[in-house]
Amino acid sequence: MTQADNTPAPQPTSVQQDVRASALAALMPFGGGMLLTLGYAWIGVFGVVLAAIGCAGWAFWWRDKYKQWFPQQVTTGSVVGTTVLVAVITLLLFISIS
Repeated sequence: MTQADNTPAPQPTSVQQDVRASALAALMPFGGGMLLTLGYAWIGVFGVVLAAIGCAGWAFWWRDKYKQWFPQQVTTGSVVGTTVLVAVITLLLFISIS
């Protein structure tokens, strides 16, 4: 008997879980890019460096919390929290540009 024989079959995901996962897959890189742009708009090149450190910290916190980059079971709270965070970053960027 091999390890593959002992491994349970993956559980199918619902459409709702797939929508949440794809929303996070779109929001996280967008939020990181907006954070980098906000750092550049506020401080310049040093702001980009600080924002890159913040993006890396956000990514590794996410990995530590869920034990994988894109978990199969994503809660609605994670999607809403990420959406609010990205919205605040985007709002701050547009306020600082105008």
